[in-house]
Amino acid sequence: MMERLKEKIKSESGVILMASTMGIFIIMSFFAFYLARFAATETRTGGYYTMDVKTRNLALSGFERGMQTFKSSRSTSVISGSFNNGNYSISFDSSSTESGVSLPYTNYLTMKSRANIDDVERNLRLIISTLPEAFCFSYYGNNAGGTTFAENTGAIAGDMYHNGNVSTSIVSSGTIYNSTGSGGTQLTSPPPFPQLDITLYENLLTAAAAEDPPSTYDNYALDFNSNDYVGIGSSSDINNGIHSQRTIEAWFRTNNKDSSTRQVIYEEGGGTRGLNIYIHSGRLYVGGWNRPSNESNWNPGTWIYTTSIQNNQWHHVALTVNGGSSVSANALKMYLDGNYTIGGNGSQLWGHNPANIGRTRNGSRYHNGTGNGYTFNGKIDEVRIWNVERTPSQIAAKKDTILTGNESGLTAYYNFQENTGNTVNDTQTQSNNDGTKSGASWTDGPPLSKMNQSSYTNTTINLSSFTNSQKLHNGNLTLTGTTVNGPGYLVLDGNLTIESSSAIKKNVFLICTGNITITSSTVGTGIRTPAIVYAKGTTSLSSSTVYGLIIAKGSSCTLNQTAVNGGILNYGATFSLSNTSSVTGSAVSNYSIDLTDANSSISKGNLPPFFGLNVGLDPMIIPGSYLEY
Repeated sequence: MMERLKEKIKSESGVILMASTMGIFIIMSFFAFYLARFAATETRTGGYYTMDVKTRNLALSGFERGMQTFKSSRSTSVISGSFNNGNYSISFDSSSTESGVSLPYTNYLTMKSRANIDDVERNLRLIISTLPEAFCFSYYGNNAGGTTFAENTGAIAGDMYHNGNVSTSIVSSGTIYNSTGSGGTQLTSPPPFPQLDITLYENLLTAAAAEDPPSTYDNYALDFNSNDYVGIGSSSDINNGIHSQRTIEAWFRTNNKDSSTRQVIYEEGGGTRGLNIYIHSGRLYVGGWNRPSNESNWNPGTWIYTTSIQNNQWHHVALTVNGGSSVSANALKMYLDGNYTIGGNGSQLWGHNPANIGRTRNGSRYHNGTGNGYTFNGKIDEVRIWNVERTPSQIAAKKDTILTGNESGLTAYYNFQENTGNTVNDTQTQSNNDGTKSGASWTDGPPLSKMNQSSYTNTTINLSSFTNSQKLHNGNLTLTGTTVNGPGYLVLDGNLTIESSSAIKKNVFLICTGNITITSSTVGTGIRTPAIVYAKGTTSLSSSTVYGLIIAKGSSCTLNQTAVNGGILNYGATFSLSNTSSVTGSAVSNYSIDLTDANSSISKGNLPPFFGLNVGLDPMIIPGSYLEY
C-alpha cells in the first residue's frame, strides 16, 4: 500500500513538475513576445521622431528659400524643391492666414511651407510684411537733426517713434516710443531707418541720361517727285460720314514754289466735296468745298493763300474747318509756321473720297479749276489729321513736337519714321488708317526743336508701348491734363511737373534725378493699385491725392492740401504737412516732421501691397507669427 502510494505521489509530482515547467515556458514566451513587440514599437516611434525632425527642418529650409526669393524679386509665385529624399513647397497668401482669418494690413503676406518625407508631413507658417519695421508706426522719425518733437498742432493716430526728446500732446490711440531722450517709452533695440536698394532706379536714370537730346533726334520724311504719293484708304475717321470740324497739319519743303503746275501736299474728297493744300505759282493754298445745294451749297468753294514761303526751306501748314450745315464766315482758316494767316467761308463736309499725300488722285477742285494727278516736288513730314478744330495756341505749341498718338481728337498721324518699306503707319493708336507709299523715297526730315517732347497736354501715355515698358526722357517734362497708364516706368534725367487733373495710374514708377512737383492731380488709383514716386530732388505735392509710396531723396518733402494713402520715405531735412494734408498709412523720415496746422494728420492705416512692385525695401517677419500646424 505504501509502495503504491509512493509510486502515485512520484507520478503526480512529475506531472506537476511538467505542468509547472510548461507554465513557466508559456509565461516566458508571452514575455518575450511582448518584449519584442515593445522593442519594435519603440524602434518605429524613434524612427518616426527622427523623420519628423528631418521633415520639420526641410520645411524651415523652405522658409529660408522663400524669404530669399521674395526679398530679391517680390514674387509671390509658388516655390518648390526637393532635398534629403523629401519635397517642399512655399506658397503666399495676401489676404488670409492658414485658418482663413483676414490679415490685418494689405502689406502683410502669409508665407506657408509644406514639407513631406515618405509619409511624414509638416506645415509651418510665417506672416511677413513687405516693408521694413519702421513702417509699422504711424510716424517714424530717425531725427538725424537731433530736434525735440514738440508738435502740438495736427494729429497723429497710432504708435509713434522719435529718436530723441518728445514733448507733444497730439498722439492718440497709440504709444510714443523713443530710444534716446525723454517723453516716450524707451526701446533698447529700436527699428533702424530703412535702407533702400536704389540700384534699379539709378540704372534707369543712367539710361535716361544717355538718351539723345532733342537736337539729335533722327527725324525722317518722304521725298516726292513725278507720280509719287501716299494713298490712304476710305475710313469713317477721315472721309465717311459728316465732319463739322477738321484740322490738317503737315511740314513741307518745296523745291520750286514758283512752278505753274499745282503741287498737292494733301487732298481728300473729289469734285463734289473735299479739302486740299497745295502750292501754285509762288502761293500756298488751302481750300474746301461742299457743292450740293441740298447740303451746304458751299459752291464753288473757298481757297485762301499766302505768299510767305521759300524754296528749300521747311514750313508748317495747318488747315482748320469749323462749320455747320450752311456756309458761314471764317469757318475755313489757314496757319503758316504756327501763325494764323487768313480765314474764309466754309461749312461742314458730308461723306467724300479718301485722302492722299503728295498727289491728287480723286479729281480735286482748285482756285482755278479742277484736275487730277498733280504731284508735289519736295519733302513732306508729320501729316496729322484731327476731327477737331485746333486752336492757334495748340497748333503753335505742338507743330514741332512729336505726338504720342493718343491726343484727343487726333484721328490719323503719319510721322514717316519707318524709313523703310512701302507701308506708312498711322501711329494714332485708336484706329488703323495706314497708308500705302508709291514711288516716294525716304529722306531726312526737318530738325524740329522739340522732337524729344518736353510736355504732354490732354493726352494719354501708355508705358507698355515703350521698350521694356520704360519711357526714358533726357530733360525736363511737364504733364498737363495727361493720363499715364502702367505698368511701367517713366524715367527722367531732369524735373517732372504733373498738373491740371493729370492721372498717374496703377503700377507706374515715376523716377527722376530732379524735382517732382504734383499739383491738382492723382497718383495711383487705390490702396491695392498703387504707384511709386522716386525723386532725388525736392518733392512738392499740392491739392493732390496719392495712393502708393513716395520716396523723397532730396532736401525737402512738402505736402499742401494733399492726401497720401500709403507711405512716405523721406530723406530730407524739411518734411512738412500743411493746409489739411494727411498721411494714412505711415510716414517715415530720416529727420523730424512739421505739422503746420490743426487739420493735418498722420494715421496708421493699411499700406498698399508693395510686394507686387520692386521698391528696394527689405521685408520683415512679424514678431510672434511663427506657427506649426
